Amino acid sequence: MRNCICLIVSLVMFWSCEQKPKTQFTKLDASDTGIDFNNELTETHKYNYFTYPYMYLGGGVSTGDINNDGLEDIFFTGNMVPNKLYLNKGNLKFEDISKNAGIEGDDRWYSGTTFVDINKDGYLDIYCSVSGKNPPHNNVLYINNKDNTFTEKAAEYGIDYEGHSMQSTFFDYDKDGDLDLYISNYPPTSFVAPV
Repeated sequence: MRNCICLIVSLVMFWSCEQKPKTQFTKLDASDTGIDFNNELTETHKYNYFTYPYMYLGGGVSTGDINNDGLEDIFFTGNMVPNKLYLNKGNLKFEDISKNAGIEGDDRWYSGTTFVDINKDGYLDIYCSVSGKNPPHNNVLYINNKDNTFTEKAAEYGIDYEGHSMQSTFFDYDKDGDLDLYISNYPPTSFVAPV
């Protein structure tokens, strides 16, 4: 019996040592995919961990089909770099259409992002949450022009919230058939107490 157990243990150990683990993910190079986004942060006297503790929370990413071709496109928000929109060309190849699309943004600190068809025209629009140490803090809504370009219209839609937004989501909270907006904010970095 003892020899049988030793044989079984030896076979199991031998058999398990021979199996190579299956690769679950493969890193694809930016030169192959066309996606070359780096949310590079540069600490300065004005922006550093001690003056803005939320500095390293990162930006946002959304995936969705902006041109209704059946392929998921990718949008990245940049904190200190321009936002980027990559159009999916198929077979894991993407084209950077950011400049022509009009979504690169300005000097705001873009954080979260959400794809949403806000105007119910069948094309995804892009809503960006904005925060940062310095104004402007108004959130941004890029309306899809149906030609791979976008126009900013957050104020027109009444959702140019001026706060310190991290992320937002749209859903029909009150079941009335239209979208409602939920915005999550950063907590304050300092508190003022009455003296």
